[in-house]
Amino acid sequence: MQLTTSRLTLRSLCENDVMEVYALFSNHDVMSFLDLPHSDIEYTKKYVKNLLDAYQESPRRCYELAVLLKETQEFIGIVNLEVETLYIEDGRACLDYYFMPEHWNMGYATEASKVLIKFAFEVLNVNKIVSGTLKSNIGSEAVMKKCGMQIEAEFKQHTKWNGEWVNRVEYAILRKEYFSKRC
Repeated sequence: MQLTTSRLTLRSLCENDVMEVYALFSNHDVMSFLDLPHSDIEYTKKYVKNLLDAYQESPRRCYELAVLLKETQEFIGIVNLEVETLYIEDGRACLDYYFMPEHWNMGYATEASKVLIKFAFEVLNVNKIVSGTLKSNIGSEAVMKKCGMQIEAEFKQHTKWNGEWVNRVEYAILRKEYFSKRC
């Protein structure tokens, strides 16, 4: 699977991406708001293999895609759309994105997320897309807002992070909101 924007190519991950995926998910800055670091390359190999297996499901629910700069094909991150099991069409999907720090604040996360949101509503026909982050992750929250998502909830002291209780925010966009903004 492949999607494109003016600056980016989004494509399904492949076995050749293991080193880039490991570099992304073992990066301290990338993981500063997440708790899913890859401790070694063997873990990443299994992770990519599980993704490749998930791509084969029918109907497909996993759209975890490599994000490449269109001009150079440099791997800069991952954007992920996971469709809930119970409701493939007319259901709900979760959006996540992870980018190497040297590519932060350039609009890539927003650009990649927007094209995946478009795919979700226009091709998969999902009804709702949700995303969330720790309240202190203002960069990620900005991406959600730029993608047309609106805050649905702020969970007070939702999780313990670095020894302290922290809040989590969740955003969403509905299919009808997406189509009304396109007109």
